[in-house]
This record gives sequence, C-alpha cells and structure tokens, in this order.
Amino acid sequence: MIIRNACILCFDSADRVIDCGAVRVRRDGSIGWVRRDRGAQNLSAHSQEEIVDAQGKLLMPALINCHTHLYSTLARGIALPGRAPRNFSEILKKLWWRLDSALDQEDIYYSAMVGLIESAKAGVGTLVDHHSSPNACPGSLDTVERAFREVGLRGALCFETSDRNGPTRAQEAIAENIRFLERIPGRRDGNAMVKGNFGLHASFTLTDATLRQCVEANQTLGAGFHIHIAEDRCDVQHARARFGKSPVRRLCDVGVLNERTLAAHCVHVSAADMTCLVRRGVNVIHNPQSNCNNAVGATNLTGLLRRSVMAGLGSDGYSPRMWEEFITASHVQKLSTRDPRAGNSEAYAAALLNNRTIAKKIWGWDIGRIERGARADLMLVDYYPPTPLMAKNLLGHILFGIAHAPLDSLVVNGRFVVRDYRCVTIDERAICEKARAQAQKLWERL
Repeated sequence: MIIRNACILCFDSADRVIDCGAVRVRRDGSIGWVRRDRGAQNLSAHSQEEIVDAQGKLLMPALINCHTHLYSTLARGIALPGRAPRNFSEILKKLWWRLDSALDQEDIYYSAMVGLIESAKAGVGTLVDHHSSPNACPGSLDTVERAFREVGLRGALCFETSDRNGPTRAQEAIAENIRFLERIPGRRDGNAMVKGNFGLHASFTLTDATLRQCVEANQTLGAGFHIHIAEDRCDVQHARARFGKSPVRRLCDVGVLNERTLAAHCVHVSAADMTCLVRRGVNVIHNPQSNCNNAVGATNLTGLLRRSVMAGLGSDGYSPRMWEEFITASHVQKLSTRDPRAGNSEAYAAALLNNRTIAKKIWGWDIGRIERGARADLMLVDYYPPTPLMAKNLLGHILFGIAHAPLDSLVVNGRFVVRDYRCVTIDERAICEKARAQAQKLWERL
C-alpha cells in the first residue's frame, strides 16, 4: 500500500516535515520508504499495490497510551449510592474495587472492545493495559487479548496482583500473569501485536512476601512490572508508617524497579525518589486527567524530565483521547509552576518521544516514527495547516489545531483499523449495544 499526497510529520531522525509526501507500507506491516510525492504517474512500479490518496491531509505516527484500565469502560455514567467519595481511598473502595470485583468474562470483553474502538477512533494505535477482575481472574487476559486482536490494535497486558482480596486471590493473580507471559512472545519478537507485563497494584496493597514471590517468579520470565506508585499521599503514608521508607525505596529494595518497569503516576515522589528512579532506569507514566479528576495532586513532570527520568504519558482509563492528556499535561505544568513557559515541551517529550522509547525498550516495538523499517502505525488527520507548518512550530499546531482535528483513518501494523472515520474491523454499533446491556446487568450486581 502507498499513501500519497499527504503532509507528513515523520518524527524521524531528521525530524522531517514533508509538505507533500508519500509512504510505502510493506505487506509485513513495516514502512518501505518515505519521500516527497512525485505524482501518481511515477508509481507505475507499484501497480499491484493499493494507492491511497490522502488529499493533502496530515499523516503522522499513531499515538501510544502507556497506562490505561480498559476494564473501567463500563463504569461510564454509573451512579454510586450514598455520599460521593471525598478522597482517593474512598474512590477506590466505593467505585473501582467494587466494580472490578463484580466483573465477569463478558463484562471484561465488552469493556475492552468499547475502550479499544474509542481509542482507535482517537488515533491511538498502542495501549498498555492494567487489568483487574479478582473474581474472574483465570483466563481474563486472554479475553482482553481477544478484543485487541478483533479491533486490530497493538497492546501490552497484565493482571493486577494485590493482597487486598486475600491470599487466594493474590495467588490467582500471580498465576494469571505467569500463564499469560509464558504464552505471549517476548521482547525479541518486535512483530508481535500483543505482549505482556507482570501486573502489581500498589505498595499499600502488597505485602513484602507477595512482592518477593512476584520478583522471584519474574526472574525466569524477564517481563517488566507494571505498578502504581505514589498516586496519592496514602501510598506514601502507608509505606513510611509500615516500612519506614517511601514506596519508591521499598519497591527498589525488594527488586521491583528496573529499566523495564512501568511506574504509573509518581505524583508524590521526592528528589531522592527521583534519583532512585533514574538510577534504576524506571519508566514513569504521567496520567494528568486522572490525577485532576481524583484530586491526588500534580505530577512534577518538569522536575522528572529535568532529572532525566524517562517519563511517558498515559490516560489511566480516564479517556481514550491521548491528545486531551497531552493538552492537560501542558496546562497542569503551567498552573502548578505558575510559569507560562512550562508544560509544552514536557508534554511533547512525554507523549511523542518518550512513549515510543518506552515501547521499544520494553516490548521491542519500533513505533512512533515514520521512517524506513519502522512499523506502519499511522494516523491520517483531517487537518490542513492554516499557517506555515514546520518542525520548530509543531507544538503550536498540535495544541491549537491537530489535537482538535477529526481522525480520518488509522493504520496499525500496515492494516486499516479506521478508514473514512469508521472502524472497519468490527461492527461498532452492535458492540456498543451489547456493551450497554452488559453494563446494565453489571450495575445491578453492584
């Protein structure tokens, strides 16, 4: 397939912006070449390939969501009985821990399907999911994987290990992670569409014994841990009261933190914690909209990046639209630092540079750039620049134009997932109708 007549943002080694360019996508899902469009008549050598006329629209790499919870989709619009939660601990107990405990396999499937469809239509080609369904644990990651394959997106999956539901459920979670990781291709297979992590909830719901068991089990698997760290002050207070150290230091000491670990949030981390994160090569995932919604605080993204922490961007299940996370990340840094110069470059680095670095480092995926040899994860955006567009002013175009433009098409691994504004791999309306019925039954169980 050749996509021609496109304004291309390459995000490649030369940071090229090609006003009128063409991209060849090989049959194996990789990019064959990127060049200036020489006209349809010059493509005679590729007469057997599909030629897609982008009509001058913007072509750029598909977005990456480095931390989400697809199981949360069916909670949309749910009404909780009694007084509204007043803090993060109450939000967990009144909503999320009740919801995940009530999920069955059908809930898991339709929640993942809807979340993936919406992500695809927002230009997201890769999602890193953190799943929890303690009363429907065995085989649940296979159910989520099925949804990824049916929609056609790239993903990394794990199951949340926690001691909050007792030792039996903790052992089931460990077993589910091990089972899935033993079946799924490892880092060296950069062509595999679905990969795995070893899921952990957070320091305050995990005993030392369980953490040590997870670390020991993972030694032969070599997977990265995926865990929440210092999302709220309660995590820090628990670790200091119980263990005399911060969650970062505790997890570091037990062997959870390394260059393949995903540490979601890290809102309440000290300078010493940041030093530890850098030394261990940990990948911190900022989730600005969720942090705002749960009123847990503002991650010091500027400080993390200044100290050379590898900080990426995720949604924590709050929204499928990563451009909204990008904008919120920028605004929160400006507000928290009271500096209008802050935020823009940090959001750019996290979403468009670091997310792809994390994807390559942990799962071996060469995505996030339009360059020969990279995987063809591309989005075509209905955006015609009304002012000159070049590498040095790209941030302004993203914040005030591209982020708000409709998505025309999404290609993942060389295949269309969205085309002409429609998801082409599944019947979106039918899925949403079934999800709505499934959600009603789930809410009644709650």
